[in-house]
Amino acid sequence: MRSTFAPLFLLVAVLGMAPAFAADSTTPAATTPAPPPASPATADAPAAAEAPVPDPFLAEMYQTCRDGASGDKGTFQRLQTAGWNLSVDGDTQTPFYQAFNGEKDFEGVGTVDLTFSLEVYPNLTEGYCSLSIATAARKIGIDDLSKVPGLKGTVRTTADGIASTWQDSAAEPTTFVQADQHLKDLYFLLDVTTLIKKPAADIPYVAPAVDDSPATD
Repeated sequence: MRSTFAPLFLLVAVLGMAPAFAADSTTPAATTPAPPPASPATADAPAAAEAPVPDPFLAEMYQTCRDGASGDKGTFQRLQTAGWNLSVDGDTQTPFYQAFNGEKDFEGVGTVDLTFSLEVYPNLTEGYCSLSIATAARKIGIDDLSKVPGLKGTVRTTADGIASTWQDSAAEPTTFVQADQHLKDLYFLLDVTTLIKKPAADIPYVAPAVDDSPATD
């Protein structure tokens, strides 16, 4: 689930200036090597826009994934109402496991892919949600998670990007979060896992509401 990053740094500009100042005056101009051309693909690439502080997109993604991992039977309908294009993963549906997929476009950020599921065990239900963007249009404010009440964790920033891991601050934590973003391609990922301590039971099929009101002419 995790990926490594590959940062690149440019030395072309420095090399390009060297012949103009370092050539000896007695050296014929014809013998002076031509400087290597700069690479426009990297030299002219604009830097990624920084995240706003606070970042409303990160706040919405965190709440969305908390809902997706909550095990609440109203999650499917709430997310559809919020504009997520959802579908049931029909190949996985059993009384003890259900999964859902969807996506939604966010202006200025990108298309977010969503997966959430419930998995029931004899004395525990695991709710899981994952949100990702293949290539975000800007940086995401992952540091905002440090300001969420009741959440504690660690943020690690390197030349490769930013990664973080979190859990609720209860004596026996039940909510676990990971969020990271690559520096090179701006890939973004947010995962939430919730452990719901309740006896095993069939998970009710969570389908869109059906309008069964009488038809009118």
